[in-house]
Amino acid sequence: MPSDATQSNKSSDATQANKPESGASGASGGGGVGSKPSDGDLQKQVGKLREDVAGIAEALKGLAGNHAGNARQQAYALRDDLRSQGEQYLRVAQDTATELEEQFSEKVRAEPVKYVLIAAAVGYVYARLFH
Repeated sequence: MPSDATQSNKSSDATQANKPESGASGASGGGGVGSKPSDGDLQKQVGKLREDVAGIAEALKGLAGNHAGNARQQAYALRDDLRSQGEQYLRVAQDTATELEEQFSEKVRAEPVKYVLIAAAVGYVYARLFH
């Protein structure tokens, strides 16, 4: 990840930049615990922090964009796969239903009297059950 390396370089630059400045201000301020850094030092540090934060924000923005793009591509691929599988299952079901219909029609044409009697019996049982 180049952004992590860039970030660590920025952090080490900030650390190196702060060391001489703090030493210089320590020498002029007496080097005591209560000495305060000058306004110029603080402004430099704030500017460096702003640069670091901007770099981090850009890195996070890039990572989020990459992850969102990958997730979108995977979702579209999954959608397309599911659609093609569903269409295939539908075609198989339609073909099977058509074959069964044709087989039944052939049986009825071969023995029409038998199937008329079966239909009459089913109708009689239906009428007895629901009346």
